[in-house]
Amino acid sequence: MQTITLKQHNGLNVTLSSYGATIRSIEAPNGDHLALCYENEDDWRSNAAYLGSTVGRVANRIAGSKYLGEKRVVNLVANEGANQLHGGKKGLSHVDWQVLEHDIDNNRVVFRYVSPDNDQGFPGRVEFIVKYQLIDNQLVITLHGAPSEITPLSLTNHIYWNLALSKQHDITEHFVKLPARLRLLKNQQNIASGEFANVYNSHYDFAEFTKLGSVLTDNGFDDYYLLDPQGSKRLQLHGSIVNKATGYQVDIYSTAPGCQFYTGFYLDPQYKHLDGQQFGPYMGLCIEPHELPNAVNHPHFLSTLYAPEKPYYQQIKFEIHLPSE
Repeated sequence: MQTITLKQHNGLNVTLSSYGATIRSIEAPNGDHLALCYENEDDWRSNAAYLGSTVGRVANRIAGSKYLGEKRVVNLVANEGANQLHGGKKGLSHVDWQVLEHDIDNNRVVFRYVSPDNDQGFPGRVEFIVKYQLIDNQLVITLHGAPSEITPLSLTNHIYWNLALSKQHDITEHFVKLPARLRLLKNQQNIASGEFANVYNSHYDFAEFTKLGSVLTDNGFDDYYLLDPQGSKRLQLHGSIVNKATGYQVDIYSTAPGCQFYTGFYLDPQYKHLDGQQFGPYMGLCIEPHELPNAVNHPHFLSTLYAPEKPYYQQIKFEIHLPSE
């Protein structure tokens, strides 16, 4: 496991790991951590919560761990009951990537991983390239996949933001804004049912900045918000996170059609952050841009199938606003 730190001139640092092409930490110039990271080094290898990792081949859940391919039913490796979550038992988040390039002048790191045919049940060999670049308080992640045959692909980064770790607070005092007007309905197993609902004037409406502590109920949020039903692949704002006590703000942009909004209810208290704070419900939140979940089982969804003549491409950009700005 190789770690590399991208250092910006103003002191903003991002540490990356070759295991899972992972964001290990994001540190403000004053040393504040803006995202959860494990205290125990061994926890990065198991990484049960997918902290900061590149998730795939297919992010989110696939119902019944199978789908109908061109000529056969494709059976995938299940790792959440009967369903597959985040690419299976050993997805992209839990393998060693090659450090292809570390460009100090351009503050960039490039990771490469070749996923073999039938990896976790998915057809085809895929060469994945993930690039991280830190410049002007923006961390840009570019995700590429070159498959040898038709196969579903949908990658994301699973960072857990907490902009108040320096005050040992959870995310309940964070304000969140999500511009998407549609969300995917789901069943009791968190599987996308194929139907959509307008979030306007509902519990799921984050059109304006909303304090999480005022709306968190039951298990919080774990919902896919569809921003771009046409799949235009334009870089668009998917969400913003603000903590007024610390003054930090993060804006999340992506070329993906939507994002999963997860408020970290299932973070396990057996793990600790670097400063010794226990994980637990609402200790971090995720805004994960990626393709529509379970799309392989819903023909009316935007397709997640890619091929040699149609390689996979996605971009995610985290724009970090510091208190002094």
